[in-house]
Amino acid sequence: MVIATILSGLATLFWLSLVAYVVWVLVERSRRREQKIRISVIAVILSGALLSSALASSIVVIDAGEVGVVFNAFIGTKSTPLYPGMHLIIPYVETVYRYPTQEQVYTMTQTPSAEQIAYGAMQDDTLWSPTREGLQVGIDSSTRYAIDPRQAPHVHNSFRNTYVEVLIRPTIRSIVRHYVSQNTVTDIYGPKRREIQIAIENDIRERFEQEGFLLLSFDIRNVNFTPDYAQSIEQKQIAQQQAEQMQYVLQREQQEAERKRVEAKGVKDAAITQAEGEAESLRLISDALAKNPSLLTYRYIEKLSPNIRVMILPSGTPFILNPEQLIGETTGNGE
Repeated sequence: MVIATILSGLATLFWLSLVAYVVWVLVERSRRREQKIRISVIAVILSGALLSSALASSIVVIDAGEVGVVFNAFIGTKSTPLYPGMHLIIPYVETVYRYPTQEQVYTMTQTPSAEQIAYGAMQDDTLWSPTREGLQVGIDSSTRYAIDPRQAPHVHNSFRNTYVEVLIRPTIRSIVRHYVSQNTVTDIYGPKRREIQIAIENDIRERFEQEGFLLLSFDIRNVNFTPDYAQSIEQKQIAQQQAEQMQYVLQREQQEAERKRVEAKGVKDAAITQAEGEAESLRLISDALAKNPSLLTYRYIEKLSPNIRVMILPSGTPFILNPEQLIGETTGNGE
């Protein structure tokens, strides 16, 4: 690029020198001075100008991210593209057309951003198409692609700079509409969305490669619905959420009822166990009293306060223990 610029500047300088020399000669003649145009000077300056111009026109520098296509005035487009770097062409016979090989993005959406518009997106370019059940859905998508440098001559001959309008947009819309019409709204919006996207991407890639383009990715950005259908979906989701809420409440009530049932059963089992224990205790006490009738009197005395040493009873009140019986039992034991 620098060399070509220098040569172009040099050629311009030679041409200006030639013009200046001719003007100078004419001015001198107008002053009645004998001044002739020297053919040798004209030849040197003209040779320098033509040589510089030819060299400047023959040197072409292709920048990174570009590919050059050479068109020859006699044989047409050359099949070999020019890759980044400096190249020599036949001046005034061959012309180089440059095409970008960097990634390009084509976006179809209802509300494109300024950046997307700069990349070629149109205002409200959502693809509306009927589904298998006849409902209209709008597909927002982004397609990343690039020109295949090896196929740049084919792109030049077939599309020039109109490939977005002639190939990219129509191909995407046609293939997307085809797959939308073969699936239901639930498939497109639901679990089959990824599967449908992959199928669309494969078909677009095949079509692009036939025309000299590389498909980098295809993404479904959003699925739009008509206002009526969107409202019905919203109502359905609200009803579904309410049903799920009622199901949750029902499960919670069932769990609470189960908890209370288990708790009541526990209380019942505890009462039965306690009653069985008390019954067993009474049976043991009854057996003990049957074997030793005086045990009841002993337990009674045992319950009295241990601090009582003397007990005063009214006259005529029978003793709790019969002294004579105790004396008799003591005497009998002594013998």
